[in-house]
Amino acid sequence: MNIEWAFANFVGAPGAVCHHQPTCGRSVIVEHNGDVYACDHYVYPQYRLGNMLQQMIAEMIDSPQQQAFGEDKFKQLPAQCRSCNVLKACWGGCPKHRFMLDASGKPGLNYLCAGYQRYFRHLPPYLKAMVDLLAHGRPASDIMQAHLLVVNK
Repeated sequence: MNIEWAFANFVGAPGAVCHHQPTCGRSVIVEHNGDVYACDHYVYPQYRLGNMLQQMIAEMIDSPQQQAFGEDKFKQLPAQCRSCNVLKACWGGCPKHRFMLDASGKPGLNYLCAGYQRYFRHLPPYLKAMVDLLAHGRPASDIMQAHLLVVNK
């Protein structure tokens, strides 16, 4: 997790990686032999999309199989995630990490959920300050001095 990903979600910009986006499926993995898989966390036969020596990667990414893979990320979110106040920052994280039981005893909760909640609940004042800095033509990195002033008081 890094601050740039959280900042992108905060301002409504597209994220650089799929972990904290509503859907996934645009970041495929290519193996040494040209085989293309849905994701680097899903290099299993059932997630093989094809081979880049025989098919264009763009075709594989836009395939119905890959589109369904990406949409399942949101469709399979447990109710606990859907009602969480950090949903639009977290989006349930990576589906590969969703193997814990939620509060109702159903599987599908991300094992990093507690950490994500703490992280995403802590960030808003700092992300807002970064937005304000940028709006005034200052670098977002100036947040470091602002944070130091708060800590040193």
